[in-house]
Amino acid sequence: MRLRSEHWAALRVLAAGEAVGHGWVGPQCGISAAVFRSLAGQGLCEMAGEELLPTLGFGRQVGWAVRLTTDGHDALLYEAERSTAPPQRPARPADPDLRRVTLPPVDMAVLRRYVTLSAQLRCPPADGLEEALREAYQDAPGSRYEVWLTEQQMTSVARAFFLERVTGGTAAGNRYAREHGVIYRRAENRGL
Repeated sequence: MRLRSEHWAALRVLAAGEAVGHGWVGPQCGISAAVFRSLAGQGLCEMAGEELLPTLGFGRQVGWAVRLTTDGHDALLYEAERSTAPPQRPARPADPDLRRVTLPPVDMAVLRRYVTLSAQLRCPPADGLEEALREAYQDAPGSRYEVWLTEQQMTSVARAFFLERVTGGTAAGNRYAREHGVIYRRAENRGL
């Protein structure tokens, strides 16, 4: 069941209650017990048993108390992350030596694997390539990434696609050469 706005508000009240004392919230919070029962049915909060109620300090006549569960806490975090606006396209870098490169997600996966191995490679990626990949911008899931690279980083990317080619994948290198005009040449090996 998808939560409605009153459910999210109730979870936020419970999260605020976690920071105070025992974490239990009672009728004084102003939210209907029915809302909390609905959340408890989904495992997002738990209702206090009758034996626990008198020990919570809400007074003798309190009819219910509730607190956030681990799933409720994590649902709040997930909802906040999901609701976060997508990042804005960064401004074009001021450095005139940087060149705009666009890459499909499958090619970015190759490059991420390449920089992951950088400490073990005898010819590691060019300085700043890992940071440039971290700062890559993608408009929407599945769309191309926009990366700004120096000439040395572009040559390093071509080397990554060379390594991909010798292990069986030719598409990334061919696409990169066709779209950006950069091909790895073994003689360049010493210059990386």
